[in-house]
Amino acid sequence: MGSVILFISGSEIVVIMLVVLILFGSKSIPGMARTFGKGMKEFRNVTQELKKELETSTEDFRKDIDEVKSTVQNETKKISEDVKNVSDNVAKKTREVTDEVSKEINTTSAKKQKTEKTISDKIEDENKNESVYGYDLEEPESEPESEDEVGQTSAETSDLKKATKISQKISEEKVEQQDGSDND
Repeated sequence: MGSVILFISGSEIVVIMLVVLILFGSKSIPGMARTFGKGMKEFRNVTQELKKELETSTEDFRKDIDEVKSTVQNETKKISEDVKNVSDNVAKKTREVTDEVSKEINTTSAKKQKTEKTISDKIEDENKNESVYGYDLEEPESEPESEDEVGQTSAETSDLKKATKISQKISEEKVEQQDGSDND
């Protein structure tokens, strides 16, 4: 198969040239070829001029678009830096507040554990020394409604009474110490 120009094969081009030769004769073909060549040259010149004119007219638009693009990029960069700074500041403040809260929680937890230990130690001492001080524990007067409440009520009452006894004992000891220090 021959070469294809504008979807026309080589054999079709030969047939077309034969038809042109028969219709116009051999004397007029060189003149027609010159005219066809001049037309093609003018067509190329016109398309090049249009291309140059289009490029020069859009050059101003391109400059404007490039300026807008660079302005948008600069502003976007500034905004992203501002957002990053604010984000960093928020993260820093959050860490500081979290650290402070953690310290407070640890301090409070330590104090609570110390207080609970002190109270439990005093309750143990009270249980050991109960016979020495002559305290009798009384059972609650009201009857609990369920077995769970029985366990909770008696434990709560027992703890409450022991805590009350301890506070009374501490108060009495303070009074005795004050009396002893006044006598000196």
